[in-house]
Amino acid sequence: MQLKNARVIITGASSGIGRAIAVEFGRRGARLALASRDQSALEEAAAAIKTDGGSAVVIPTDVTVDGAVKEMADAAIRELGGIDILVNNAGIGMTAPIADASSADVDKLFGLNVIAAAAAIRAVIPIMRAQGSGMIINISSMAGRVVIPRIGYYSASKFALAAIGDALRMEEPHRGIKVMNVFPGTTQSSFGENRLGIRGRQAHQVLPPVSAEKVARRVAQAVERDLRSVYISWFPDRAGLAANWLAGWAVSGVLRWWARRAHL
Repeated sequence: MQLKNARVIITGASSGIGRAIAVEFGRRGARLALASRDQSALEEAAAAIKTDGGSAVVIPTDVTVDGAVKEMADAAIRELGGIDILVNNAGIGMTAPIADASSADVDKLFGLNVIAAAAAIRAVIPIMRAQGSGMIINISSMAGRVVIPRIGYYSASKFALAAIGDALRMEEPHRGIKVMNVFPGTTQSSFGENRLGIRGRQAHQVLPPVSAEKVARRVAQAVERDLRSVYISWFPDRAGLAANWLAGWAVSGVLRWWARRAHL
């Protein structure tokens, strides 16, 4: 799929990875519909994209509200004439031991990271089927590949999003619909500041984060190369995944040590 003239919805487009993807896709000629709750930030992002020669419209949306993603999709179709790509980026983090997390935080986490993302997929699939083409891009996490203590609920939500993407990829290829799951590691953004549960730097965040712009470039390249799974860095992302596969016992031992250390 080429990004030039592709009609793209990006959720969570007002900051972080979502905004960076919007800017990168805009530079490559995509026509963008930017969605999030923060209208002023969306308008600023759209203005920056247009100044750089791109095309963007703003669709303020709280994806956790019943019916909101259907309205978002309908608005994008009206504005763009169709939908070629959905970037399921809206999400929130959470740090809390499994036994100590609040039920309200757990509900909010899964409501945004899983339920709303799945609703967005269901909202755009009919137009993609009618067109005979489309792509779903789910922004998961390395925590959706390797379970990490104290972010277990977040990890579970990102495993769930990746599983939804993997199942959809098997269900829709004959209709021309492709699915890409993206697995960023720790990224420079306000994501950590907005997380649910415990705030502050966590024990597993021992390596310097990558920039949101690097994530965006990798996603854009992956679209044009028709990749199914996207990792941002060889180290620690791919190396960590390989170590978990080859020597899971050792990785688990290190993570248990981190979990104990966090309680000291």
